[in-house]
Amino acid sequence: MLYYLSEVGLVEDLELRLTLLPYYEALNRLVEGKILIVPAGTKITLNSVALEAGRSAGSIKKSRPIYRALIEEVKIRAKEQMESRVPGFFKVSEAKEKAAKEKATADTYKEMYKAGLGRELMLLMQLDKAEEDLRRVNNVIPIRPRD
Repeated sequence: MLYYLSEVGLVEDLELRLTLLPYYEALNRLVEGKILIVPAGTKITLNSVALEAGRSAGSIKKSRPIYRALIEEVKIRAKEQMESRVPGFFKVSEAKEKAAKEKATADTYKEMYKAGLGRELMLLMQLDKAEEDLRRVNNVIPIRPRD
């Protein structure tokens, strides 16, 4: 049987080996599709690995360093499973995220453009008002008489 202890290496501590071994065996069963406890077709998650190992759903704690390598391995296998189920799933989701980000940027520029147009219109209105006021004032006497 294949065990994903690659990041952990050869574990010398018996307690550590006894703690992680059921989880890695459960992960192997989920990857190979030879599931014993959870329903067939279950997504690979930390909870599904824990349940398949015969433990409670939240038994794999991210805060505990002993599970760090297992958590990374589960993430890798879950990503592989999603890619095999829906080819290009992550590429599509990344493209959607990028498109949403670019749309937000475009909306920001659109708002800045509209604000700039508003300022321009306000300044044009002020200029028209000032020119109209100058036209009304005809009784301006120059200080120096023209020769």
